[in-house]
Amino acid sequence: MNNYKVLIAEDNTLLANLISTILTGLHIANTMVMSGKDVIPAYEADYFDMILLDIMMPEMSGLEISKEIRKTDTHTHTPIVAFTSLTFDEIKDDLAASGINHYISKPSKLKELKILLKQYFKTAA
Repeated sequence: MNNYKVLIAEDNTLLANLISTILTGLHIANTMVMSGKDVIPAYEADYFDMILLDIMMPEMSGLEISKEIRKTDTHTHTPIVAFTSLTFDEIKDDLAASGINHYISKPSKLKELKILLKQYFKTAA
């Protein structure tokens, strides 16, 4: 059994639960937060191997959250995956500047998310 853990930051309850189900099916523990203001406290309270981050979160954007995490995450450099309905062309410059590692379009790319998770967590799959 593995000890991987992912922080899911998604304000859409249905989608957050679907992502959680995918992670659970891969034997990856997960924690969900539904608001941008809750991401940093959750991140600071526990260790996560990855953060799946909606860009358009209420109260604090995913881009702002990523920048805040990168200020303190200099040694471990936790992978942050943007999971957003914004097109890549709309936010590509902002993604790089915020320290986000990967972009996945939602909701139609859940299969891509599963592939990415298997790549990051090879022993979990």
